[in-house]
Amino acid sequence: MKESEKYLYDTLGYLYIEDAIPPDLLTEINKMVDRYQENIKPEDQANNTIDTILNKEPLLLNLIDSPVTLPYIVEMVDQPRLKSTWITITWQGHGTGFHSNHSPTCTHNHYSYNNGIFNNLFQVFYALEDIDEDCGALTILPGSHKSNLPIPAHDEIKDKLVKIPMKAGSVLLFSHDIYHGSLNTREDFVRRVLVFTYCPGCIANSYEGGDTLYDDLHAASAEGSWHRFLLRRPHGFQLTEPRPSL
Repeated sequence: MKESEKYLYDTLGYLYIEDAIPPDLLTEINKMVDRYQENIKPEDQANNTIDTILNKEPLLLNLIDSPVTLPYIVEMVDQPRLKSTWITITWQGHGTGFHSNHSPTCTHNHYSYNNGIFNNLFQVFYALEDIDEDCGALTILPGSHKSNLPIPAHDEIKDKLVKIPMKAGSVLLFSHDIYHGSLNTREDFVRRVLVFTYCPGCIANSYEGGDTLYDDLHAASAEGSWHRFLLRRPHGFQLTEPRPSL
């Protein structure tokens, strides 16, 4: 990471990077998401999430250690491990309610700086299509990841919120401790995003399958690879796989 990127991330709680998904791969991912979207009945169209998507779609494997995002993951998560993966398909009038892991929180949950940046839940948030401000762009309260006080009522801070438009194939890196949410208000647009979260090796999986969630993918990964390292089971801070070099 550049020193300017470290400063901006530490200050704001996020970084935005364009061209994070190669165009050919982005096309294939959107074809895959088309299939999921087509199977969602009109009466069920809301904020639809397909969890543990990596286990269902091997197409996404090469994104877990993308050369664009991996240097940031390694820089800002201590002994990183992939925690969760999902795709969200959001129709008009729906979105993600505002939330944060932070303020107040347990110390093992939150962002910190101690001669380096430490995220205990690091979001890697890919836009699969252009997302304008009214299309469900992620909306955040910059700097809220570092607050030492409880977050006030939403109405008291809503004029301080910032929307982050994204181009197709771009990525937003942010601390889950930041106050954030979204709402798609466009009638003719369905927001589609792919999300990977990373955590230190001591934090357990929370989805169905628990700590064995990635066992099959881990077993199929090459020895000494970042795939194998990032897909390992949680085991405190003891490394059960050798950490590769960048």
